[in-house]
Amino acid sequence: MTLTALGMLSFDELVYKALLQGTESDVSGLCVALDRNDEDIRASLRRLAKQGMIRLDKHGEPTALDPDESVGRLLEQRLKRLHAEQQEVLSFGYSLISRPLAWRSPGALQGNDKGVCDRAEEFTAQARREVLTMQPNWTLTPQTILATRRAGVACLRRGVTVKALIHKRALEDEATSTLLTEMIRHGAQVRLLDGGFERVLIVDRETALVQAERGSSPSTTLVEQGALVDTLLSFFDRCWSQALDAAALLSPGNGPAPLNEMQLKVLQAMARADKDEVAARELGISVRTYRGRVAELLKHLHAATRFQAALRAKEKGLI
Repeated sequence: MTLTALGMLSFDELVYKALLQGTESDVSGLCVALDRNDEDIRASLRRLAKQGMIRLDKHGEPTALDPDESVGRLLEQRLKRLHAEQQEVLSFGYSLISRPLAWRSPGALQGNDKGVCDRAEEFTAQARREVLTMQPNWTLTPQTILATRRAGVACLRRGVTVKALIHKRALEDEATSTLLTEMIRHGAQVRLLDGGFERVLIVDRETALVQAERGSSPSTTLVEQGALVDTLLSFFDRCWSQALDAAALLSPGNGPAPLNEMQLKVLQAMARADKDEVAARELGISVRTYRGRVAELLKHLHAATRFQAALRAKEKGLI
């Protein structure tokens, strides 16, 4: 993989690699080696300095920083931008939905959570081919869990495809995690999504229920118009393509194997340190290596977040 995948310009990558190789370490040498003028080289160096890849002295001469740490920072910046882009997609996608719903409200259903769950369960019972659902709540109410289990399992037993988009932080709730694990065991497809989105239920790609805030209380709207349903489907499919598969994180079994010595040290450092840089320094490894070890640890513990990994480790008496 080239660094352009992390947002670096291709010419800047050439400059950076030349500095890392040590063949050319000043502006004049880079001009000769890369056959570019002084202005182009200095502009590239300023961009690299802004990205945290190099340091410039008072004369504008460059020094390459530790590649493990600098590339790790570049990766983190890229991930933040991707997250921001995902949030923008979610916000824009729902704006496309909410505007026509506000203009043409085919059937608003007011009611408490029990009423909405009852309506959704009745709606789901009519499914013949497919049920798509988006659940933004981090913690599901007992009523929602009961209705979801009853309706979801019934659909799966009838051979209906069930796809659920759940907020990533919902895995921090034990009752919700248990429900999702059970649904996956019965054949449901579950993916995890970050950011804000609305509660949506789509049956057979023809009819939908959308719950959104309307003033002081949520309103659930029945959508049957083809154009609006198509908009919801496009929104769901786009979110689905960007979401994380929950099966590996929630798959039942005998639990993860015991942690090795390094995994245990990473876990303890992660629990103590507020910043990755502090934890990496404590372990005597680069920030990039530390973050890679954290990712391996989360996978080992079947955890979606560091918070969830810490909870599971605490339950097992590891920290």
